[in-house]
Amino acid sequence: MNRILVTTDGSDLGQHALSHAQGLARALGAELTVLSIQLDPVLAAYGEYSYALPTSLETLDELKAGLENDLRTRLPEARIRVERAAGRHVSRAILDVAREEGVQMIVMTTHGRSGLGRALVGSVAQAVAQHAPVPVLLIKGDQQPVAWGSAAAQQVTGA
Repeated sequence: MNRILVTTDGSDLGQHALSHAQGLARALGAELTVLSIQLDPVLAAYGEYSYALPTSLETLDELKAGLENDLRTRLPEARIRVERAAGRHVSRAILDVAREEGVQMIVMTTHGRSGLGRALVGSVAQAVAQHAPVPVLLIKGDQQPVAWGSAAAQQVTGA
């Protein structure tokens, strides 16, 4: 395994997968790419009136630059990609980047939604895991990073 993609939405929970992926990449000697997908501005509608919430391209660019700087500080050895959703569902955007990067594994945090929350918001992690052509390692928010040694890393990859 020589390429791993880890995703984050910039939240504390979203950042949780970073240390897991970083340790695994080091143990395997793999390249690590960190991906964050920026959501498109939301169109709000009420009756016959609709408007886009005030998120300008300048604001998105500022948020992107801040996140890129934060991620470069946290993971200086990783390749950083902050992409706009550009009309795609977040899971589709993740899968597109995974294909472009030629990764052998995707690592991401799962929010653990269930019931109504899952029905209304959906599960990006579930969609990625269901459609990914490579293994997906889902990290729960309360899981501590694993101290990956070469033996543990080989068990995960089947080597």
